[in-house]
Amino acid sequence: MDEFPLLFTVGHRAFDQGAEDAHGNPVEFWFPAVPKPVYGWGAPQTSEPKLAGHDREIVEVEMLVPPGFDCSHRDRMVLDGVEFEVVGGPEMFDHNPFGWNPGGVINLKAVNG
Repeated sequence: MDEFPLLFTVGHRAFDQGAEDAHGNPVEFWFPAVPKPVYGWGAPQTSEPKLAGHDREIVEVEMLVPPGFDCSHRDRMVLDGVEFEVVGGPEMFDHNPFGWNPGGVINLKAVNG
């Protein structure tokens, strides 16, 4: 079976769990973005609490990736200049009953405000 075309490129920023500041204290650190090809992503789903004066927006996106796409929870992905955090691990479909691996889904989330 032919692969699907990888029409888009995203930036992958891997999380460094062992990063420390100049004083040896643990800090959160993400490496610079590395370009990775993907099939694409779904339409962003936006939600906002129904509270007066509330200024928070949550955006969730499902990114469609090829087989072997490697990323971890806490990594970040840059899609069209917007940075999203990876939620959970990759959802790969390599154990389906059809004998081929179409790839998988990476769940992404951004919180603004």
